[in-house]
Amino acid sequence: MNEFRTLTPYLLLHRSQYLLGSLAVLGASAAVLLPAYFLGQAIDGLRLVSGQGALPRLTTAPGMTLGHLILLAVGMVLATLVSGALMVAVRRNIVFASRQTEYEIRRDLFVHLSGLDKHYFDRARTGDLMNRLTGDLSAVREMIGFGSWQVVSVFSTFLVSFSWFFSISWRLTLSVLVVFPFIIGVLAYLARQVSRRYVPMQEQNSAISAKAQENFSGARVVKGYAIEDREIAEYKAMNNELIRRALRLNRVEGPLQAFMSLLMGVAYVLVLIYGGRMILGLVPGSPLTLGQFTQFALTLERLAWPMLGIGMIANMVQRGLSSWGRLQEIFAARATIHDDARTDTSIRALEGDLRYEGVSLSFEGRQVLQDINLHVPAGQTLGITGPTGSGKTVLAQLITRLSDVTQGTVRVDGHDVRRIPIATLRESIAVVPQEPFLFSDTIANNVAFGLHNEDYPPVATRQSVRHTAPPARGDVPPDMNVVRRAAEIAGLASEVDAFAQGYDTVLGERGVTLSGGQRQRTALARAIAREPRILILDDSMSAVDTETESRILQGLRQVQQGRTVLLIGHRVSTLRNADQIVVLEAGRIIEQGSHDELLSLGGHYFELERKQRLESDLDESDEASIAEAAPAVQTKEEVRR
Repeated sequence: MNEFRTLTPYLLLHRSQYLLGSLAVLGASAAVLLPAYFLGQAIDGLRLVSGQGALPRLTTAPGMTLGHLILLAVGMVLATLVSGALMVAVRRNIVFASRQTEYEIRRDLFVHLSGLDKHYFDRARTGDLMNRLTGDLSAVREMIGFGSWQVVSVFSTFLVSFSWFFSISWRLTLSVLVVFPFIIGVLAYLARQVSRRYVPMQEQNSAISAKAQENFSGARVVKGYAIEDREIAEYKAMNNELIRRALRLNRVEGPLQAFMSLLMGVAYVLVLIYGGRMILGLVPGSPLTLGQFTQFALTLERLAWPMLGIGMIANMVQRGLSSWGRLQEIFAARATIHDDARTDTSIRALEGDLRYEGVSLSFEGRQVLQDINLHVPAGQTLGITGPTGSGKTVLAQLITRLSDVTQGTVRVDGHDVRRIPIATLRESIAVVPQEPFLFSDTIANNVAFGLHNEDYPPVATRQSVRHTAPPARGDVPPDMNVVRRAAEIAGLASEVDAFAQGYDTVLGERGVTLSGGQRQRTALARAIAREPRILILDDSMSAVDTETESRILQGLRQVQQGRTVLLIGHRVSTLRNADQIVVLEAGRIIEQGSHDELLSLGGHYFELERKQRLESDLDESDEASIAEAAPAVQTKEEVRR
């Protein structure tokens, strides 16, 4: 019942449609049974009399004329037409409402998922979420659309039919009702079994979707390790498990239709035996005419589909409720980081002054950062380096509130970041991660992805699509001057110009059509185009060569002016021009100062610079050796000639 309670607000958005549709179903159920009544009246209005010849002839009974028979025939035709027209009204109300409700639930799910934080998506599987937004949502739509229609249809058909039955003969009606306790008992048992077996099948469906999504996204890794056969074998095993669970479900669903057909046959037998005895006068005090018996039998025939459909409807409703329960798990998820009572909505703009005061962070019992004290004045550049796993990325994530501190305070412009509205905070920041994500869109749209956000009002939820105004405009085309300037600074422009379609080149999923360095530079251009107050570069030039890195850093100098920059990297060449540099190790700051100051300490940073200088000298020596060997090789070739 909890599932119905949580689904009710969406159904109430379309209460007029469901009400009109239900009334149309009730009218159609009554109209479809009228031909049986008219036919019964016509049969009782006819008499078979002996003629002068050998064959009897058919004539009308007293009180029945040819005109009456014609009116009964016309009534049968009109009842059929009215029933068909009402069924069209049913579809235009209930089925339309179910489609609109599906849209509203999908919209609200997407809005809710967009509001969840990094911690939720670190644990959620993309394939599982996709399966819930497609398969489970379709099951809910079928339940509130065709399922609710059939529930009303069955109820109204039984209501009208048994009204006719009792008006004809209560004794004959009771003989039909004998089978109903069996129907209710078996349906209750099978419905519980369906629910128990349907959820595991959907969970396996989600696992298969996640497996396929991961393999398609990681196709390069799979092929690079030549493990296609292993992945196919695992996928086959997962599909075999899905078949096993589906067959286990079908063992419960299969008997439903057969059982309903059996009970319908039993009802027919009881009516034929008992009704036939009543027509023959073998049941004292229970007269029954042939026309009444015909009406009763035809009405019972009209109950065949509702009787057989009960099992299908019970199955559909149970599937829909189970799927709605899985969707409710998404709605029940809450972001751990969000605006709350501490949020100061008067903060609307930031300059970029950063301060860490006694900051410590623990994650799942592991100390990630410990006692960080740091000040980065607005407009300065902070370089961050250290061994892998030392906490460099997490230190930057505290600024964007992808994580919150366990102890201490992170301040921006003197405000505790937990008091700054999240939208205001993140609109002032641009992040370029080491592994950037690009969309299956044009290069221009990827670069301009962070622009024009202010033109989109918040999406209202829990509102009917019928009362929601369509978007006032389509997507705003990117400002190509901004895009080209950002691409130029990021060292991407010359390569994009070499593409056949230039900035209109459509990228593959996650930007796989670009090299690693090109993806990083596209993400860098995206951040530059936004012109943020705080720019975070998280090892964002690790995939480019030193010459390209030098050009990018040269272009970034004009971007850095007046902006606070957090520059995370392992290359000294990346960090040397920062106003100050910190070296992290095991979540602690072990060295801090300018490039020259850290070199004079002779510590970790000094060793890092020395090793990279030696590597650079070796590379230059190798290149010089190759250059010197080139003329000698050429001379030997000339000698051979």
